[in-house]
Amino acid sequence: MLSTNWQREDVTAHYLDQVRGAIPFGAEQVKMMLEIVAHFKPNPKRVMDLGCGNGFLAEMLLKAYPEATAVLVDHSEAMIKKARVHMDPYKDRCQIFHGDFSQHIQQYAGAKSLDCIVSGFAIHHLSHEMKKTLYQDIHKLLSPGGVFINIEHTASATPEIEKLYDQLFINHLAAYNKRDRNEAAAEYLNRPDKEDNILASADQQVGWLRNIGFSHADCYFKWMELAVFGGVK
Repeated sequence: MLSTNWQREDVTAHYLDQVRGAIPFGAEQVKMMLEIVAHFKPNPKRVMDLGCGNGFLAEMLLKAYPEATAVLVDHSEAMIKKARVHMDPYKDRCQIFHGDFSQHIQQYAGAKSLDCIVSGFAIHHLSHEMKKTLYQDIHKLLSPGGVFINIEHTASATPEIEKLYDQLFINHLAAYNKRDRNEAAAEYLNRPDKEDNILASADQQVGWLRNIGFSHADCYFKWMELAVFGGVK
């Protein structure tokens, strides 16, 4: 099982309460996800949310497509507990697994059985080789024309851009939580989950998707280190 700080109850609670809603352009990222799915795979019947957290992305897809069912996977038992509560209104339309997608994900769905696979701020915890393997597995599980969308934390091109990103993100956190900026900065820069980040650039990962065989692979939205990218089988 992948070992990260996300197994901790305090880390997951802090993220859901103080960080998730403060993510810059979070609504626009989800809207872009929905637009891409609607364009390339209208009316998906079977979807998967990898690193589901409390199930937010899966919830958006199930709301948009009332006939769809979902598979939710997260390696954090603390997050899975949140997902079971949050997704209770959809319990007849989803399966929730406490599972590790650093291993092969075929155990959660059959080949060519999924119309849409999404992930939100989760895959960057894997090594680059594990990312490539996961993207290959995703391609195998998608039905023809199926869509993969990753809403992700990616690497900046230079340390100076990374520094600017950190400053801007701290501003968003302080404003969203009505916190003193210095306090928000100290908490952000010393957060325990920072050590779990293994970031790759959006361009690099789009290149991996193209090499695997995804069509229309691109970065569809980007603000600093926050990107929406993916492709179509």
